[in-house]
Amino acid sequence: MIDASVTYTLLFISLYFEVFLLVSFLERRSNKVALSEPLSRFPTVAIVVPCYNEAKTLAGTLTSILALGYPKEKLDIIIVDDGSTDQTLEIARQFEGLREDGLRLRVFHKENGGKHSAMNFALKRTHAELIGCLDADSEVESQALHHIARVFEDTRVAAVIPGIHVKNPQTMLQHMQHVEYRLSIFNRFMWAALGSTFITPGTFSIFRTETVRTLGGWRHGHSTEDMEMALRVQAAGHLIANVPKAVVHTSTPRNIRSLFRQRVRWTYGWLRNAVDYRHMFGNRAYGNLGMLFLPSGIILIFAGVYFFARIMFFSTQYVIDLFSRAYVTGTMPQPSFDLFYFDTSTMWFLIYMSAALVFALICAGTAIGTNQKLPPRATPLFFLFYAFLVPLWLGTAVVRATLKTGVRWR
Repeated sequence: MIDASVTYTLLFISLYFEVFLLVSFLERRSNKVALSEPLSRFPTVAIVVPCYNEAKTLAGTLTSILALGYPKEKLDIIIVDDGSTDQTLEIARQFEGLREDGLRLRVFHKENGGKHSAMNFALKRTHAELIGCLDADSEVESQALHHIARVFEDTRVAAVIPGIHVKNPQTMLQHMQHVEYRLSIFNRFMWAALGSTFITPGTFSIFRTETVRTLGGWRHGHSTEDMEMALRVQAAGHLIANVPKAVVHTSTPRNIRSLFRQRVRWTYGWLRNAVDYRHMFGNRAYGNLGMLFLPSGIILIFAGVYFFARIMFFSTQYVIDLFSRAYVTGTMPQPSFDLFYFDTSTMWFLIYMSAALVFALICAGTAIGTNQKLPPRATPLFFLFYAFLVPLWLGTAVVRATLKTGVRWR
C-alpha cells in the first residue's frame, strides 16, 4: 500500500511538472512579442577560454570566436591555460599574434586551480562590460554574440545563456545525447521564461561584468561553478535570460564511462549546491525558482532513482518466476505481442502518458532550437536505452552527495 502511494505520488508530480512546462510554453507561443530592434550600441565583451589539456579542440574553438559577427574592436579574448601538460599553451600562442581589425587576444598561463580560478584570473584582467566563458571543446556560431548582446539592453538581465547543441554526434551514445540536448533546449527556454534558471553553462554563458564583481567572482561550487553562480545571481535578485538562437556546439562524451563521470559530477554539484542554497527552497521571495523548480528538481532526482530500483526489483522477480515455471513445466513461456496482453493498469497508463509528454517536449525543443518539426532520428534509442542509464548516475551522485565524498573534474 505504501509502495503504491509513493509510486502514484511521484508519477503525479512528474506528470504535473511536464504538463505545466508544456502548457506554459504553448501560452508563451500564443503571445509572441515583436523582436527587438537591431543593436544601436555594441557593448565590449570579454570571452574567456579556460583550458586544461584541450590541445585537440582548442584551435576549432578559437577559430569560431574569430569568426564571430561582432565588431572586433569590442572583443577581448582571454585564453587562460590552467596548468596544461599537453600542447594547449603552444596552440594558444599561435593565435596570440592576431591583431587584425583591432582584435585583442591575450594568452596567460597559470598553475592548475580549476575552472573557477581561471575565470577569476581573467576577471581581474579585463574592463569589458560583459564577460563570458566558452569551453575549449565548444564552437560558437557567428551571430550568437550579437543575439546575446541584444538581450542585455534590458537592465534587469544579469546573465544570458545560449542554445547548446551536440557537436558532430558520431557514436550511438552521442546521438542519444543529441536528443537529450534538444530536451534541454526546451527546459532552459522555459526555466528562463519562468524566472527559474539554475545553471549558467560554461558553453558561452555571458554575464554583466559588474554584477559578477559585486557578487565576488566565481566559486568552486563543488566542481559545478556554473550552477553555483546561477543560484547566486538569482538569490541576489537578478534575471537570467535564454537565447536559443545563440547557437553553440559542444563536444560530448563518446563512451559510457566518460558520460557517467560527467553526469555524476553534474548531479553531485546540483545536490551539494542545493544544500548550500537551501534557504531558497519554498521561499516565495524567489518566485517560481524557490516555490516550484528547486523542490521539483530534488523530487525528480529521487523519483528517477526510486522508479529504477522498483523496475529492477520487479523485473528480477519476473525473471525468477519465469525460470521457475520453465523448470517445473519443462517449457519456456513464449512472449506474446497481442494487444490483449498490453498492460492498461493505471500506473502503466501514467507511465505511457509521461513518456508521451517527454516526446512532446523533445519536439518543442527541436522547434525552438532548429525550427524543425521532427525530433532527431535517435529519439527511439533515447527512450529505449538512455533513460535506463540516467538513474545509475543519479543514484551514484545521491550516495556521494550524502557522504560528501566530492567528485573529480576528470
